[in-house]
Amino acid sequence: MCAPTHFRVAYDINPWMTRNIGSTAEGAQRQWERLVALVLDIGGAHIELVEPQPSLPDIVFTANAALISDRLAIVSSFRHPERRSEERAYRERLSSLGYATTRLDGVFFEGAGDALFDRRLPLLYFGYGWRSEHSAAAQLERLCGTRVLPLRLVDPRFYHLDTALCPLTSGHVMAHLPAFSPKAQALLRMTLGNEYLIEVTQDDALAFACNAVEAGDAIVLHRASGALRLRLQRAGYCVFETDLSDFHRAGGSSKCLTLKLDDGPVRRTTKNTA
Repeated sequence: MCAPTHFRVAYDINPWMTRNIGSTAEGAQRQWERLVALVLDIGGAHIELVEPQPSLPDIVFTANAALISDRLAIVSSFRHPERRSEERAYRERLSSLGYATTRLDGVFFEGAGDALFDRRLPLLYFGYGWRSEHSAAAQLERLCGTRVLPLRLVDPRFYHLDTALCPLTSGHVMAHLPAFSPKAQALLRMTLGNEYLIEVTQDDALAFACNAVEAGDAIVLHRASGALRLRLQRAGYCVFETDLSDFHRAGGSSKCLTLKLDDGPVRRTTKNTA
């Protein structure tokens, strides 16, 4: 994570920023500290910090730093020039934590903002269209050693995969299907089936319900409707809401503010029989 010491909406690279450019987000520090407290208290997590930098207001959104696959960090190659200076800071910090670092060749790729491992299946969901490029999928499959499911994003409000899809340890996946192309919707339905797919309404999605963080048997997010809360409770989760509205001005919420460091694909094991 990275403290929002210098966070502000300084430029316009997504529809959320368009209507909030120039915002100083005065409550961001308080909201971030509350998120940190929840993740620590509920999930018992350990948090590593990235140093805030005055010239990098969006470095607070550490989900975009890289995709972590075991001890390999596939560092992002940002589409927009405004964020490219973050790449070096992220790479150096991940290297200091003992990760081998690499990047994809010749394509835009925005890390765990657009690439999320399923927690039940040996599968990587990969969102493309607004920030990351479809051609990144083949390289990700080779580097991560698991099947990649490319999913085209079609609504600019959901410009990263993690704003519209959230895989959970229970095997369930929250998804706002209208954010995806018809083909991608069909792929998700076929892959997950009714048992594991949790469909998220537009109202919940626009409150960044899919941009949630798992903390033990809890889910931490900005807001969830009663119906979504009940569905998550039936899947075995406690739901904690915390105000992250200042970060919504730039198009991010709890998931965007975190990068999972103990990540990677599910590995299938074969049992020996006598």
